[in-house]
Amino acid sequence: MNAQRVSHPARSRPRSQDHALTSLVERGVLTAEQAGIVRDELGIAATAEQRRGPIAEIVGYLGGALILTGAVVLVASSWDQLTETARTTLLGLITLGLLTAGLLAAGRHAPLYTLVTTARLRVASMLLALASVTTAITIGLATPDPVNEAEFALAGGAGLVVAAASYILLPSVAGLLATTGLLVFTVLNTIGTITDLDELTAGIGLFGCGALLTVLALARLLRTRLTGIAVGLALALAGTQTPLGEDEWRPLAYIATFVLGIGCLVLYRWVHTWIVLVAGVVAVSLAAPEAVWDLTDGAVGGAAVLLIAGVVLLIASAIGFRLHRTTGDVATPDDATRDEQGATRAQEGATRAGQSATRDDGAQPAVSEAETETHPPGGSS
Repeated sequence: MNAQRVSHPARSRPRSQDHALTSLVERGVLTAEQAGIVRDELGIAATAEQRRGPIAEIVGYLGGALILTGAVVLVASSWDQLTETARTTLLGLITLGLLTAGLLAAGRHAPLYTLVTTARLRVASMLLALASVTTAITIGLATPDPVNEAEFALAGGAGLVVAAASYILLPSVAGLLATTGLLVFTVLNTIGTITDLDELTAGIGLFGCGALLTVLALARLLRTRLTGIAVGLALALAGTQTPLGEDEWRPLAYIATFVLGIGCLVLYRWVHTWIVLVAGVVAVSLAAPEAVWDLTDGAVGGAAVLLIAGVVLLIASAIGFRLHRTTGDVATPDDATRDEQGATRAQEGATRAGQSATRDDGAQPAVSEAETETHPPGGSS
């Protein structure tokens, strides 16, 4: 009996600690990387489910890719033989299958508006993102030929609704990219419905989408905040550069780009992320040689333009370093705070587990809140 009392904690403690770490990851308290560090430090062996995680994630990605590729090949090979109703029905079934697979992969414990951190939820978010794209394609096929901008906008809007709902359910980079792509598609086709879609109106649409995404990210309404800022500023920069294709709008393009760059450099004093700083430097570095080229009517040679761009880039870089010294570390406050809190929790968990491991053989190991949640009282270890 004594031998059983001594060996029982040694067998049960690694299993309960691993389940506790898994629970903390699923609730967003720790990231998967932080949980892995704790396991390595304490020598906790991962369960079979944890060891299968990366393999299952890769298989899930491959499965989603094969479904989409197979659908494209099937439709392309038999497109002429299929009626419009058959085409729409086929893509509708594929969309329904992707939605069902994504929801089943997410499970009934999907963390509503909590950042995706586990392999299973990443696969689920990818499947739902693919479903939003196929939704737009299905609605587009359901409209009678010829398809105009209004019908394209309707199809993109339907896919956008699915993508946005999927992102709210499972916030992830894949969901954000799908939502952004469908937003741009919908906005540009909506502009084309209202007026002629030229370089100026397309640039305004792109800039508007980028500004909206950036504002939502800065307001912390997007869980993937850094990615939202990066994609938003990239779209805004693309929007300011688009009017360069028309001679009459060329001054507006580089002036808007310069204003965007200065705005990013000013914004960096409050939003301490390297993405804003890089966007400001790139925008200013693009605007200066474009202005020189336009004002001199192309009289300045390519070498001189490169020289001017290099000088402006160095000046903008110096301004960036100056701002960096005055504002502190290049990290967003909320991300830095979250990482610091996660590391603190991981260290506290490691300390408690270490204390538990050094108790006397006859002492009952301490049960943490996470372990109680994972293994209710009365359950056997």
